[in-house]
Amino acid sequence: LKLPQNKIIIGSFQKDGVGWGDGDEPKLIKGPDIFCDAVIKLAKKYPIHILLTGPARGYVKKCLEQGGVSFTHVFLKNYLEIPKFYNALDLYLVTSREEGGPKAILESMACGVPLVCTKVGMAPDIIKNGFNAFMSSVEDANSIINYASEIIGDVKVREKLIKNGLKTVQKFDLKNITKE
Repeated sequence: LKLPQNKIIIGSFQKDGVGWGDGDEPKLIKGPDIFCDAVIKLAKKYPIHILLTGPARGYVKKCLEQGGVSFTHVFLKNYLEIPKFYNALDLYLVTSREEGGPKAILESMACGVPLVCTKVGMAPDIIKNGFNAFMSSVEDANSIINYASEIIGDVKVREKLIKNGLKTVQKFDLKNITKE
């Protein structure tokens, strides 16, 4: 994917702009403003690079440019390529104010990517805070930053979240869900 090897790669793969164009107007329920606030502050402490996929990411890209945070944006034509992008990550952030899923919780866990997610959608049903991921209150950028810093700075915490996330996601395998 030609990502910088000397940086911590943080992912955000959701559509968070209004409409299907450039997405310069933020879709605030997806929390792109919170995401940008958090990663711009993290970039002051750590060498990070943001990996974006999805349409309508203009608002986030503009904020990252203004904040001096490097990023790569790839618009996937085939969603089946998404595991390749998850597997390039060191950390995934979900900063939404509202969600129906988000499916990124299970996708991150399935790919062994540590996760910080706001308390939205199915997150409280899946995440055991500090066990398989970290869950922050909605709109709490400082909590997101603190949890992300803990994952970045403590290999034992990171390994614990990955190991337990992989165990958790197995409960949601199609065979297991079908039985239930």
